[in-house]
Amino acid sequence: MWPFHSRRFLASRSTAAERRIIMSPLTSPSVQTRRSAGGCSAMNPIDATLLNRGLSWREYRATVEKNADVFDRVYDDPGFDDADLAPLHAVPPLTVVAIGEDWCPDVYHTLPAWVRVAERLPGWELKIFPRDQHPQLMDAFLYRGRARRVPVYAFYDRRRYLQTWWSGRSAEAQRAVDGWLAGRTFDQLEPAERAALGKRLDAGYRERFRRANFDEILALLKAFFHLGPDGAGA
Repeated sequence: MWPFHSRRFLASRSTAAERRIIMSPLTSPSVQTRRSAGGCSAMNPIDATLLNRGLSWREYRATVEKNADVFDRVYDDPGFDDADLAPLHAVPPLTVVAIGEDWCPDVYHTLPAWVRVAERLPGWELKIFPRDQHPQLMDAFLYRGRARRVPVYAFYDRRRYLQTWWSGRSAEAQRAVDGWLAGRTFDQLEPAERAALGKRLDAGYRERFRRANFDEILALLKAFFHLGPDGAGA
């Protein structure tokens, strides 16, 4: 098992861009290192029986009832290339535990990309858990200890120990959503405003948020495992 590292220690070993992500306040939302807060210790290690209940991409895709066209487009064009993944070849094989629901834009615009990551990296695998069918697992990764925010991407080693995890949306996407909400919650919006926000979010993902999410998670992994741009140890 890789040793525990605090956010501060990770930042001391990382590039400037990675430090901004690791040390960003959790109000900008997504980056988490291994910690006991929010119940993560309950899934560390994750139970083997539970892990085996996770769905493969093919199994999950067969259950998708909403936004299937977007899932397929992102799978066909995940928005990264082999050079982006080069540093991760230095990481021991990981299992990605992905939690999501097919109605969520933050899920259907990003989950297929991580499916492709796991397919391209030798020894990696990805298990998908529909959030509402797995409340105990979801409760191990609560946003700010309260909200069942998806997607969650949790990275486990071969001994089933949690290494690091990420949830929600990138800081860039969150800033945009906060601006659109203008101090309100989604529930406070009128139906027409909700529809308009959904269209803006979809457009944002097509234009830049998908890549921003990918880059944020990639930076987290590189920092956690002390990887340089080419995968060499920092």
